[in-house]
Amino acid sequence: MEADLKEQYREILETYRKCYDERVLYRASLLSKEFMCRKVDPDEIIGMHFEILEEITKKMPPGEKLHTYNTALEVLLELITQYAHAYKGYLELQERLYRKEQEINAFLEMFINIIAHDLNNPLITISGYAEILCEICEDGREYAEKIRESADKMFELLEEARTFTKIRASKIKFRTVDIADLLNEAIIELETKAREKDIEIKKNYGRGYIVNATQFLRYAFLNIIDNAVKYSPPHSIVEISVSEERGKNWKVCVKDWGEGVPDKWKQKIFERFVRGEKTGIKGSGIGLAIAKTVVTQNKGRIWVEDNPEGGAVFCISLPKAS
Repeated sequence: MEADLKEQYREILETYRKCYDERVLYRASLLSKEFMCRKVDPDEIIGMHFEILEEITKKMPPGEKLHTYNTALEVLLELITQYAHAYKGYLELQERLYRKEQEINAFLEMFINIIAHDLNNPLITISGYAEILCEICEDGREYAEKIRESADKMFELLEEARTFTKIRASKIKFRTVDIADLLNEAIIELETKAREKDIEIKKNYGRGYIVNATQFLRYAFLNIIDNAVKYSPPHSIVEISVSEERGKNWKVCVKDWGEGVPDKWKQKIFERFVRGEKTGIKGSGIGLAIAKTVVTQNKGRIWVEDNPEGGAVFCISLPKAS
């Protein structure tokens, strides 16, 4: 309880005890909105009320003390009643905002799906012609390869955009899963990409890391492992570990030996379309935003630390299943 709120309420009680002025009750109703804005629990308000009363009436005779308690009850009822009205309005506003957000997310998902569908065939054509050019035109092979790589990145960007909007627009469903299973699925999906750079994905975990997770949690692990593979040098290692955190959470760490993440980017890289200063590799910045969105849905945390041996360690902490 913040001291200024307590002092204001004390003043209202003292004043009303002396004059019974309706304007004092009005001040109590205004103060109730401040309590709600600062997210003070009603139980705290009631506890504060009786604490202040005890201080005010400590030296009063029994009759006066009883009268003061009865008078103060009017102030408390006014404050709690107005608090309830304000809170009801707050809930109704949150409900309207939630419905509006769902409408916007549904529209965005439909829009992205339409764009992805309309671009899919032209991209396949571009990629196909680039592959033919690589085979028949030795002089233009370098340029044809760049065209094909750009088309592949466009495919990846569209898929990430579709995933991001789907996660935001879909109804969340929780299920009990083992983190190890989700990590194994992600590793299988990224095996080819890791093999192309001769990167070993080392698994330092067993089984039995149970969490209550949404249907999208695997995307969080997929994206931080993909990020580690993408930014690691060839012939290196990406190490994945799972450990207990403070007895209540499971902590997943993905360690690489790449360029690392400068301090000024450690927060920003989880925002949409922020990629950071990564030499020679271009990306949309959606992947880590997807990871953060999913982890937040699962009541967890995601952050990046420095690897003392050089590189970065991406960490996800999730509550254990109760």
